[in-house]
Amino acid sequence: MYPKTKPPGSGFAAASLVLAIVAIASTLTMTVVIPVFFGILSIFLGLLSRGCQKLSNNALAGLIISSSAIVINLAVGVFAFYVVFSSPETLQQYWDMMNQTYEQMTGLTADEILESYGIDPDNLFPETASPQ
Repeated sequence: MYPKTKPPGSGFAAASLVLAIVAIASTLTMTVVIPVFFGILSIFLGLLSRGCQKLSNNALAGLIISSSAIVINLAVGVFAFYVVFSSPETLQQYWDMMNQTYEQMTGLTADEILESYGIDPDNLFPETASPQ
């Protein structure tokens, strides 16, 4: 009796599936880079596992899950971007938070930094500017 041999590329297929699961789980972190990185790596390994053969079940599952993770993550990112920049109140809250962060880091607010370059911060987002 000869021991069963693994088909070529099965290691890549298993790695693709594992990375796809990590990618879909990391969408819960609400970051863009981590799920997209693992998703692209999973797709790459899934396609590499194919070689000259038909795609294995693990590789196919890895491709589907990682593609889903990338699409879900980008959709959440686009929605978050839309929410922040579509509402004048939310945009003002974001700008105030950014001013505080810049002031803590550099001692100057983002408004003061922009003004030092000759940019009027009130003209960046005219719908949020206070009437004068």
